[in-house]
Amino acid sequence: MGKQKTRAKKPKKETTQPARAQKQRAAPDWPLLILAGIGLVVTGLLLWSTLTVTTLPYCKEGSGCDVVQNSRWSSFLGVPLVLWGIATYAAIGLSAVVPATPAARRRWSSLLVSAGFGISVYLTVISVTVIEATCIYCLVSLVVMAGGFGLSFLPAESPALPTRRWAGLGLAAVVAVVMHIDAGGVFDGTGGAADPYLKGLAEHLEARGVKFYGASWCPHCQQQKELFGGAARFLPYVECSPHGRKAPRATECEIEDISNYPTWIIDGRRIERVLAANALATISGFTARGERP
Repeated sequence: MGKQKTRAKKPKKETTQPARAQKQRAAPDWPLLILAGIGLVVTGLLLWSTLTVTTLPYCKEGSGCDVVQNSRWSSFLGVPLVLWGIATYAAIGLSAVVPATPAARRRWSSLLVSAGFGISVYLTVISVTVIEATCIYCLVSLVVMAGGFGLSFLPAESPALPTRRWAGLGLAAVVAVVMHIDAGGVFDGTGGAADPYLKGLAEHLEARGVKFYGASWCPHCQQQKELFGGAARFLPYVECSPHGRKAPRATECEIEDISNYPTWIIDGRRIERVLAANALATISGFTARGERP
């Protein structure tokens, strides 16, 4: 009788163990989920600042943060970079919750955080070496991505994690190349074929001795060039910060006492703002066949 009772209890143990295992599989990856939440807060603040034109702490006008957020690297394929960041952190957060098993979660999260970390490193290098300004919020995002990347090295049951890390870093390299091409104006037209009218206007300005003073880190200077698209390379542009924002200005800019960017000097007249093509044509007396109104 005693043996029959023990046999009757065994099926109950077999039914409770899978239920406990299922509960264990459903637990989120809390460290990664917390990091994704921090990243969403940081990128959300930047988006809120952009939409409401609100100045965030350490991001006042003219600060390194302001320069970075208004540089030509602040958007990618026509979409603000902050939205790409929000989408990336949201995907990382989902990878910490949605997949059914911890092993599947680690595989997906390893791919995403590796890609995010690689892109963050690329943008930080660009910020330091090209823009020569840093954004505290971007640096926080880099630290968050580095933390997620570090979590991918923790011991795990899935043997596919190294492959996923390399795949993520490879994806980051491809995205970085496309970002660099995009920042060069290939996709928005500033690096492509020149519009005949705008090219003629730019060459006319050059022939008239007009000067367009600007700086590589100046967002309004980039806007001025974008108005000319592929013809921007024919503008009589003078770079006032050839060695970076913190280095001494170019001698010509010192002689002309250029203090604001962009600055146009047309027939001795100084104009310190972005000018539309038709305004430049009117001021400089440009006429051409097929002239635009």
